Formats: sequence, structure tokens, C-alpha cells
Amino acid sequence: ILQGAYAKAGDEFRINVTLQEASTGELIGSESVAGKGEKSIFIMVDELTRRIKANFKLSEEEIMSDFDREVRNITTSSPEAYKYYVEGRKHHNSGTYRKSIQLMEKAISIDPEFAMSYRSMAMSYFNLGLFSESRKYMQRAFELTDRLSDRERYRIQGDFYSDSEKTYDKAIEAFKKSLELYPEQTGASHNLGNVYQDIEEWDKSIERYEMCIRYKTEFIPTYTQLAFSYRAKGMYDEAKKVLEDYINNVSDIAAIRHGLAQNYIHQGQLDLALAEMEKAFLLDPTHYINFRRRGDIYVYKGDLVKAEEEYRKLLNLREPAAQAFGSNRLVHLYLLKGKFDEAEKLGKQGVELSGKYGQYLWESLFHLGLAKLYRKSGNPEEALRECDKAWENAEKAHFLFGQKRALYQKARAFLGLKSMPEAQEESDKLKEMIESGLNKKEIRRCYHLLGMMELEKGNFSRAIKYFEDTLALESYAPLAKDAEFINFLALAHYKSGNLNKARENYEWITTLTRGRLDCGDIYAKSFYMLGKIHEEQDTTAKAIEHYEKFLELWKDADPGILEVEDAEKRLAGLTSQ
Repeated sequence: ILQGAYAKAGDEFRINVTLQEASTGELIGSESVAGKGEKSIFIMVDELTRRIKANFKLSEEEIMSDFDREVRNITTSSPEAYKYYVEGRKHHNSGTYRKSIQLMEKAISIDPEFAMSYRSMAMSYFNLGLFSESRKYMQRAFELTDRLSDRERYRIQGDFYSDSEKTYDKAIEAFKKSLELYPEQTGASHNLGNVYQDIEEWDKSIERYEMCIRYKTEFIPTYTQLAFSYRAKGMYDEAKKVLEDYINNVSDIAAIRHGLAQNYIHQGQLDLALAEMEKAFLLDPTHYINFRRRGDIYVYKGDLVKAEEEYRKLLNLREPAAQAFGSNRLVHLYLLKGKFDEAEKLGKQGVELSGKYGQYLWESLFHLGLAKLYRKSGNPEEALRECDKAWENAEKAHFLFGQKRALYQKARAFLGLKSMPEAQEESDKLKEMIESGLNKKEIRRCYHLLGMMELEKGNFSRAIKYFEDTLALESYAPLAKDAEFINFLALAHYKSGNLNKARENYEWITTLTRGRLDCGDIYAKSFYMLGKIHEEQDTTAKAIEHYEKFLELWKDADPGILEVEDAEKRLAGLTSQ
């Protein structure tokens, strides 16, 4: 047992320590060191370390294999910089990332080679969604790893390699090495869990987050990310317990309430989700996630006026990521209303916003959104151009996910042009990228493309098999499944003449929550398709009900949309009978 105390008189410091045998209380040794000024503290600590080791009577071989290095050389030589760092980490762990960044900047102004301060800034910027800044500061931290302890060096290497899926294998290796030395290191375990989560290894991510909680971490994202992994497996009770345990045992925080709201959304319990968001708002009225999540819930509840009000609040906030989320959500809201022209304008505003803040990753996503929009509105040539822009920005951002999505959208655009060989070529490129990466489950997008090709050829049974395989590899429980995937399965059944199966899948789409947020047009058109199916099955009242629902959603849609014109004609014929 090592016990110590320090005393200060003027500018003089003295540290006294005693070392006792734990089982008997016998005094093994006592040491005392003195120094002048705060700058002497780390030197004093290093001197005490050497003396205490001598009291352990280590062999020469044990001393030679010891990986300890001087504190001032592996962190910072400035106690003042270190104080800013410690205070900044407290703010980071509580989610006040802007304040943490300010304190890290002060630490770096005192010691420009303080690697762990650069790393902390990088992680704060990442959590703010400012990925270009995050990459810049993580690069600087990585350049300074030669002055770090093994623990910190492996930690920074792991974080640096986590920046791109191309180097996830190196990230996993670095985090594992760090945890071999320090199994209780919750930061490395959490970030390893993040990598496993990104590649959809849900059980492995759960294992890492649970380890952090066993070591009593109070880091909020550990609890919210663990809940996310539980939700991906459909384990909603476990997700709820993790979040409620934080509230009961640590603190009632807005971010935890956001997680509870998301848990209820995935189960379709929208009133409970909204109640959680009201609690979150009271805890932190300035948090932009409040407006985003409340807007989402209003979309699911069918209150599109309130949804738009919440999303537009995001555009007026100072945080760049809030503005980006606002633009993104409004694009999807206008898709739900059939207002493709308005969605296009907002998508282009999102591209401009991304360029303003130098965020290549955001820009890639907005170009992908525009590609999807042009494809849906019958302009596949423009969609192809947007795919190329998405790829270019994803490459700059080291955003492999964006590159894969660009290939997927490009194949879809070629299918829209009836250019089957080109579509197959893009699908093959996508398959190669997926097979060379760690997330093998993403092969579902290749299955989806193959299913569309078979559907185009009229091979309905083969198309259905591919679409079923696609959904089988999709994580999450039924209400969070991707509406795009379900839509094509429904369409294949419809074209094959199996109206009952088609109806089941279109009805499934109408029950979705998170799974249809990015596919508002598919959600709306599912009511149109259900109207057609019920009309063909002579259930007239149901047909009328679904046509009316579709036309209500698209009452302000752009002129000239074929489905709207057809639904109006069919509804008029049914109501005049």
C-alpha cells in the first residue's frame, strides 16, 4: 500500500510517501522529495518512482523489462498544461465538447507537443460531427506518439486508424495491445466497441461497452452506444435498463433521455418517446438533438407541420452539425410530401453548407441524397453525376461507407437507364470493396442490386430470394428495417401476382418508424400500392381508404406525378360506383 501527502510553503513543495506490506501493515520503506515551483512536480514524481521500485526489490531482469518512462516526457512537462487537460477531459466526458476544446487549446498553447490534448480535441470535434477538424488534430496526435507511454501510444494509434474502415484492422490490433497492458482502460475498450459497432459485430461491441460499465465508467456515450447495440439485436428491455441505470446511479442527462426516446421509437411507442424528449428538453433546452428527435417523432405520428417546425429550428442554431441535420431532415420530409423540387433545393443548400465548413463527409452524403432524389424523379443521368461527386468527397474524407454507397447509387442509376452491363459492373466493384473490408454484412446491398436486375428480367422468384436475403442481413427489429429493401420485395410479389404477400409487405412499410425516415416517398407510395391491391381484390372500402391516405400525404406534391394522377382517377371511379 502506497500512501502519500504533499506540503507547500511559498514556492517550495515536498512530497512524503510510505510503502507498507498490505497483509501485515509492515513498513517497507519511506521516501521524501522536495522541489521548487509547480514545474518540479513531475520531476519529483519520477524520482519517487525510482526509489519506490528499489523498495520492491525487483530483479535486474524485471527492471530491464519495465516499460515505465518519465512522466514529463510521456505527457507534458507543464503541470499547468496538464491541469487544463484534466479539466478538459471532465467536460468531454460530460458531453460539453466545445468547452473541452477550449481547454485543450489552452493546454496546447502552453505545450505545443502535448499529444493527448490533440487527441482529445480530435475526439470532441468528432462527437460534434466536424470530421475534417477531427482528422487534422488526430493526425497531429499520431505524429507525436513517439514521446508517449505504450498505453497512450496504442490508444492514439487505435483512434487514428479508426478514422477509416480501410484501417479498422489496425485499429482493432492497437486497442487490443493497449488492453493487454491495461485491461481496465475504459477509453480504449469503448473505442474498440465503436469499431465493432461500425462493422455490425454487435456481440463484440456489447462485450466492450459492458466491460467499461463494470469498471464504473460515467462516460455517457458508453451507455448510449451499448443501448444502440442492444437495439440492433432487438433487445429493447436490455437497452432500456442500461439507460435507466445511468439515470438512477449517475445522473439524469439529456443525452440519456434521447437514447430512451430512440428505444421507444424503435418499438413504435411514440407517445412515450415524445415524453422522454420533453424531459430531455427540460434538462438541456439548447441541445440540438432535442429538435431533431422531436421532429422525427412528429413525422412518425403524422404531424408534418410540427415536424417541419422542429427541423427548421435546427437551421437557425449556431452549431454547424445542427444546420446540416436540419437540411438533411427537411430533404426527407419533402420527399414524404412528394415535393421533389423543394427537396432538391435543400439538398443543394446542404452541399453549400458542407463546403462552407470544409466537411467532405457531409458533402458526400448530400451528393448521395441528391443522386437518390434525381433517380427517383426520373433523371438518372444527373444522378450519375451526383454519384461521382459523392465518391470524390468520400475519398477526400477517407469515408469508405460513402464510396460504397456511391457505387450502389450508381448501379441503381444505370438500372434506371436500362444499362444492365454498366449496372452489373458497378455492383461488381461494390462487391469487391465489401469483400475486402471487415463488414461482410454489407453484401446485402449487392443482393439488393441482383434482385433488381432479376426483377427487371422478369425472374420474380429469383428476385424475391435476393430481396429476402437482403433483409435477412439487415440489422434491427421489424420497425427499423430499411423501407427501400421491403419495397422491392413487395413489388416483386406484386408483379408475380401474389397480391397477399405484396399487401403484407406494403402494410409492413406503413408501420415502420426509423426504417422509413429516409424513404418518405416509399412510405407514401405504399398507400398508393395498397389502394391498387385492394382494388384488384375487390375490397373497395380499403382501396378508397388507402388512395385517400396517399393523396392526403401528396396533396401539395409537385405537378405531373403519375401516381398522383392515377390515384385521383382510380379514387373518382371507386367513389362514383
